[in-house]
Amino acid sequence: MRILRTCLLVVTVAAAAGNGTFIAAQTVRIESAGETGHGFLIHHAGLCWVILPRHVAGDSRRVTVFSGAPVVHSPALIETPFWEGMDLAIGQLRGAVEERCTAGLPLISGEVRAGTGGEVHLQRLRSSGEVERIPMQITRTDYLTLEAMVTKPGEELFKGSSGAFLFEGDRPIGMITEALTPTEGRFIRIEEIGQNIARRISRQAAPVAAGGGAVSAPEAPDSVGLAFEAVSAILPPLTPDQGEANLTGPGLYAFSLSRPNRIAFRVRGEAAAILSRVRIRATDEEGFAVPRDITVEVAADGAGQRARPFAMGVMGPDGTLELTGAATSARWVYVTIRSAWDEAPVGIDAVSFH
Repeated sequence: MRILRTCLLVVTVAAAAGNGTFIAAQTVRIESAGETGHGFLIHHAGLCWVILPRHVAGDSRRVTVFSGAPVVHSPALIETPFWEGMDLAIGQLRGAVEERCTAGLPLISGEVRAGTGGEVHLQRLRSSGEVERIPMQITRTDYLTLEAMVTKPGEELFKGSSGAFLFEGDRPIGMITEALTPTEGRFIRIEEIGQNIARRISRQAAPVAAGGGAVSAPEAPDSVGLAFEAVSAILPPLTPDQGEANLTGPGLYAFSLSRPNRIAFRVRGEAAAILSRVRIRATDEEGFAVPRDITVEVAADGAGQRARPFAMGVMGPDGTLELTGAATSARWVYVTIRSAWDEAPVGIDAVSFH
């Protein structure tokens, strides 16, 4: 038995053709720490998600997703919130590939109707961006998985097929996670994929505008900006080298979110700065939660005692957020982390001011 090291990203797009309807499936590749694979794209609540096997992502928190021809690529931030032993992961995708992400949750909420002997096909993506459909036949089904074998002479489940989706006509019915022989594979049934993915992403809403305005930033916050320094935080760091001073320099600030954490930043020098944007990036290190509800206040007085609201918003699970407000004079900026997406300690890589 060998594990396939490949993930296939498949987006299905419905379009009318004559009297019927067809599904044009777009496949993409995934690269993770030198490995390649396949997966499946789903659009929900304004966000694009990629479904893939846990083993394809491995220990990587970020993977690169490549679309079919014309080939473009985007990063995805990977999460593995499912129970131990389930070879399933999910990642939020941002960038050029998002334009190909149009299939909604209903596409993966169906069930496997084909039984043993049913004719199906596996969809893969060549490195050139060409989509290929491999005829297969179901050989076994059970409650959680099904198995199928290649029926076209000369075709095999080559290394890199893991994560490719199995289709009955235009309906996805499973994702391959394991090669049993060069021509036979084991698949997670679509019912299991759909239930777990829907439960995970349905509770995660897209970032929304609030107060001064909030939009998810397409690019990571940079360290170039107004000259502010982090001077204090309500909650202590997990370790001495993970303190709040790292937020405007190298390293990260990690803390247990036992209550809202107000972090104070002070402008360097005597003159106030004119502030219109605050960018925040969560860490992509394993084991840390991404912040969720965030508010920003500013104060123009020297002591920082007359703080007023500037902006508030929700950081997406991808860990990037840009908060905007009306240009204002600021000597102090207070960033308050009020909640997180998970119960793990929160980790923040950088905060920059513009």
